Amino acid sequence: MEESKLARESSGFKDFSTRERYLEKVFNKLTPEERELIFNISKDSPKVKYIRGAYTKKDILDIKPDSQKGIFRPDVEEYLTPKYIEAHRQLFKNGASRFQKFQPSENWNEGIVGSGDGTSFWLSKEHADIIEKVANGDNRLYEIILGLDEGYLGDGPLYRLDVTPEVVAEKGISIPSGNEVGANDWWRPAGRTFPGDIPEGVMEDISTKRGEHTWNIVN
Repeated sequence: MEESKLARESSGFKDFSTRERYLEKVFNKLTPEERELIFNISKDSPKVKYIRGAYTKKDILDIKPDSQKGIFRPDVEEYLTPKYIEAHRQLFKNGASRFQKFQPSENWNEGIVGSGDGTSFWLSKEHADIIEKVANGDNRLYEIILGLDEGYLGDGPLYRLDVTPEVVAEKGISIPSGNEVGANDWWRPAGRTFPGDIPEGVMEDISTKRGEHTWNIVN
């Protein structure tokens, strides 16, 4: 019990420290106008609403998925209110976008964008437009805004993929459950990036080969 308590406290301090470093970088690298644009993404997005008496954020993060052992995090419908889930989905009604360091390929993963399980993480088109404007081709700024480790995107081309509203409607987009292969240690419940708190969604089976997205280089 004591070890578990210490682990939780350590995790909370780690999150606090990460958030502080993120804010420090944002204030050092962005102009006041650019900071406002980025901070308003979170400020103007739907407020996360948990179902009372259901799983808490800590409960969910304490679960470490292991598909081989049959251990999974709960479906988002089990702990987020229907109103919030729908409000989150509506953020993507005008399309979805993502930034990645790899050029889309018809050969990689059988032409499916994202991880080996066929899932991929996306931002709303409007939020991606803001991020692209503020980052202005600087991979380091993309890393700061998206909460990525410095150097993760490298110094090569950065690709933006866009999916139309029609494809989003056909495929569906949902709040990531944290069971996706692409859900790393920085994944947090409720469909928000960490530490930037930018809404994100997950889609399945988005195919480069079938032309289900467009792409261009943004740096």
